[in-house]
Amino acid sequence: MTESTPGRRRGDDLEHAIFDAALAELAEVGYANVRMEAVAARAKAGKASLYKRWPDRARLIQAAARYKATEVEPSFEPSGDLRGDMRKVMRHIAGQQASPFGEAIRGWIGELKSTPDEVTEDLRTRIETPRIRIFAKIYEDGVARGTVKPEALHPRVVNLAPGLLTHYFLTRAEPATDDVIEEFLDHVLMPLIATGESAERLEES
Repeated sequence: MTESTPGRRRGDDLEHAIFDAALAELAEVGYANVRMEAVAARAKAGKASLYKRWPDRARLIQAAARYKATEVEPSFEPSGDLRGDMRKVMRHIAGQQASPFGEAIRGWIGELKSTPDEVTEDLRTRIETPRIRIFAKIYEDGVARGTVKPEALHPRVVNLAPGLLTHYFLTRAEPATDDVIEEFLDHVLMPLIATGESAERLEES
């Protein structure tokens, strides 16, 4: 079957199928054993389709990670439950890290030295930006409600929750469990960002 066979997927459909196949292959065999030929076969695509877009395995996996990084609940809206909203998003991030996406990030970290700076920065931005926006939205809502300190809107503070999860994931080779997330919330995040009024509500509940 050739690249021009009628009915073959093209454009975004083909690209997304290749990304899904790359991440599935990654989950099955591990980063070091991913082969472009195996990804092409899994995606039911011609090998030339892959090499035309990505010159090697590293670039393909990085592109697949960028694609998956956009799935961090971009439409999330705060409910007014500060701790509950944070816990929900943190569990979502940990769930992503437990998926082939997490394996892709570990593989990318392992090849940083051979990755051009602009590719590294692009991938980091695509992964971090949606998460930071969600936490900024939660904190802004909290400031308006009087449950979050205004200084919590500093970029370093906004990025702390996803940063803690990423550090745990990379140093432990596994995502944070629910218990660890609860510890992050109770011993690091809530004491740092919550107003006295918010802390009192938590104690009463």
